[in-house]
This record gives sequence, C-alpha cells and structure tokens, in this order.
Amino acid sequence: MVATARRVQDLRDLVETYGDQVKAYQLDVNVWDDCFTVMEMAHTTFGHIDVLVNNAGYGLEGALEELTEAQIRQQMETNVFGLMACIKAVTPYMRSQQRGYIFNLASIAGLRGFNGMSLYNASKFAVVGLSEALAQELAPFGIQVAAVEPGPYRTNWAGKSLQKSEAMLRVKPDSPYRELNERLSRIMDTHDGKQPGDPSQIGAVLVDATRQEKLPVHMIFGDEAIESWKAVLEKYASADFLRTYPHSKRTA
Repeated sequence: MVATARRVQDLRDLVETYGDQVKAYQLDVNVWDDCFTVMEMAHTTFGHIDVLVNNAGYGLEGALEELTEAQIRQQMETNVFGLMACIKAVTPYMRSQQRGYIFNLASIAGLRGFNGMSLYNASKFAVVGLSEALAQELAPFGIQVAAVEPGPYRTNWAGKSLQKSEAMLRVKPDSPYRELNERLSRIMDTHDGKQPGDPSQIGAVLVDATRQEKLPVHMIFGDEAIESWKAVLEKYASADFLRTYPHSKRTA
C-alpha cells in the first residue's frame, strides 16, 4: 500500500504499524507533476495499482461575497484539480491492466447545498459530477469509479484543517452575514471532535467494496447524510425547488 501526505512525517504511525506493507511518499496534490511521479513510483514498487482513494481536500467556510480570490481558487485547486491530477496519473496503469477502483472523497455537501459553504459545495458538486461521468467513461477499461459522500465523521475537517473567511475569523460586526457567520462558527466549534461517524467504518466499507463485483456510483455514509439525502429527494418533488419546461409547452 502507498500512503501520501504533504508532510510525510504525519504517516509515521502508519508505517510503524504496518512496516514494509506501507510505502510513505510526500505529495501535495496541488503540484500537478508530483501526482504523476508518485503514481509512477507506486507502480514501480508494486508492479500494479489496484485502488486509488482520492482523500485530499479541506473545508472552506464563509459567504461567497466575503471570500478572497485566493481562497476561492485554492479550494478548487485542492478539492477538484488535485483530485483530477491523481486520476489522470493513475488511469493509464489501471487501463493497461483492465481493472481498478477509484474512490473520490466528496461529501453530502456534493449532493445538497448548505448556507455559508458555497465554495465547498461547488468543489464537492464538481467531484460528484466528475465521478458520475468517469464511472461511464472508464467502465470499458474495467475501471470502476465511486463518489464517497459522508456526513459528519470524526476527522480534522471541522477542526484545524477548516479554512474560514476573514469576516468569520475576526467576527466582523459590520458584516452583512454576521448572523450566519456566528451561527456556523458555533456549530463547528460545538461539533468538532464529537461527530457521530468513525472514519474507520468508511475505510472498512471501501476495502470490502473492492471485493464486490460492482461498485455503486454513489456511496452515502452516516445517518445524518442519509437523512440529508432524503431531504434532497423531497425537495426535488417541490415546484418551488424544481420545475420543468418542455420545448412544446409554455408555462404560465
């Protein structure tokens, strides 16, 4: 198995636990060429690459109006373009062996919009759409693709890895989104480290999924995410949320 991180020392415990079964490489998915280098190293070491888990990403909190251009671009660079780079880098190896599994870590936020998380939503909706298309595009080569869409799990997502708009960080009293910013900060602070989901459950399910004949295109994890998806389905039944306009008819 190959494990990657921006700081390879963060993988020390994993290497100590599994020894030679794990190769730890430094990788920042924002450095496009490095994604190709790491895939080549992995293939040279093991002779094949059977599974890719695209887990790099982070949350960005704040109203779109109050986010900087740098924050907006960095969110998409990491959550979307870095993920694409890894897929492009691994595809030739999987295609040549006519098999492979690609798990793209999205979120329930890739299926449902959340107030104050618009950029994060945009990045995860992109991952979900990409995964749906790739599941069809790569199927002729025996490569299966799934979007992994968790709800709240006990990771650093709501903690040290979470980025925020300056208005949220400084609690600007003159912000037009002050009420939203305060509410979101309160929610994150309250739930950080107390989320109901255990990340090891996701890992176990993904390992088992590679032993099955066919991957689902969408894998929704956690009770809150499941309920959230049900709410999405209910919304689609509402004319206030979705209306259709056939070519042949006019709608008043």
